[in-house]
Amino acid sequence: MKKISVKKTFRRSVYKTITWRIIASIDTAALTWWFSGDIIIGLKVGGMEIVTKVIIYFLHERAWRIGWQKQTDKFHHSKKRSLYKAITYRTIGTIDTFILAWFFTKSAATGGYVAIAEVFTKIIIYYLHERVWDRQKFGN
Repeated sequence: MKKISVKKTFRRSVYKTITWRIIASIDTAALTWWFSGDIIIGLKVGGMEIVTKVIIYFLHERAWRIGWQKQTDKFHHSKKRSLYKAITYRTIGTIDTFILAWFFTKSAATGGYVAIAEVFTKIIIYYLHERVWDRQKFGN
C-alpha cells in the first residue's frame, strides 16, 4: 500500500472542510430562512454555523483518518465508508444545527424543523461531496 504523508492528508482535510462548509452553510441559511421566514435569521444561523461546523467537520475528518492504514484499500474508498461518514457527521451536525436555530429563532420548534430538514438535505449533499472528493488526487 502506498504511504501517504501526514502533511498531505492534513492539507486535504482542510480543503474538504472549506468546500463542504460553503455548500452546507448555504443550505442551512436557506432552510432557516424558509422555516423562520426571516432572511437575516437565516444568515445568522448559516454564518454562526461556519464557525461551529468547521471545527466539527475538521475533527470528524481527522477521526476518520485515524487507523486508515488498518483499513483495506477497498473499504477506504468504498461507498459503505462514505455512507458511514455521512451518517456520523450528520448526527453531530444535526444537534449543532438544532441548537443554533433554536438560539437564533428563540423557537425550539423552528430549530427542530430546520434540523429535521437538514437530515434529508445534508446527508445527500455530504454523500455526493464525499464521492467527488474520493475521486480527487488534490491534496493527497
